[in-house]
Amino acid sequence: MLTPPSTSPTSQPYKASALDFYLSLYLRRKPLKSKMSDITPFITVLEAAQKKEKFTPEVQEAAAGIDTAALKDIFAKVAEQGEFEKLDDATEAETLRKAFEFAAKAVMMLKSSPGLMEKKDLYIYFKVGKGDIMEKPGMFDIQKKHLYAAWENVKDYSPAKAHQLYIGHVNDFITKYGTRDE
Repeated sequence: MLTPPSTSPTSQPYKASALDFYLSLYLRRKPLKSKMSDITPFITVLEAAQKKEKFTPEVQEAAAGIDTAALKDIFAKVAEQGEFEKLDDATEAETLRKAFEFAAKAVMMLKSSPGLMEKKDLYIYFKVGKGDIMEKPGMFDIQKKHLYAAWENVKDYSPAKAHQLYIGHVNDFITKYGTRDE
């Protein structure tokens, strides 16, 4: 039984629900390392955008010039690296960055929107991938405090690792939700 701090010795103890327990475990977890190197759904969406078969002109433009064969190899290479290792090859880093930019646009083309908890990792990897710094939220902004805590766990990841993890999450969302054709 959890008891909140109180100055009154007669206060009733707080009984945590199962939801409180599981939510606290989920929010304290460290982001999972992406061990998958199969990004076939993402590559399929990328190729459809490159062929201008699907999606908006903005998404198609973001897909232009990305070498899918090289991307598969780079994605697998970064998946094997540690969180803090950078890509030495500038061409590989640029290919991964372009794929990251495409993924940020492609995620807007999902048939339905992922839930808030699913979007959390996507948001923090986007921030790290862009090199953005999050401001510490106010005391009463609980949602932003959870995002900030998650961001603090990964803020020192290399941009390549953040890009790889972001693309991996978008790949999972494409598999789970599918994409619109527009």
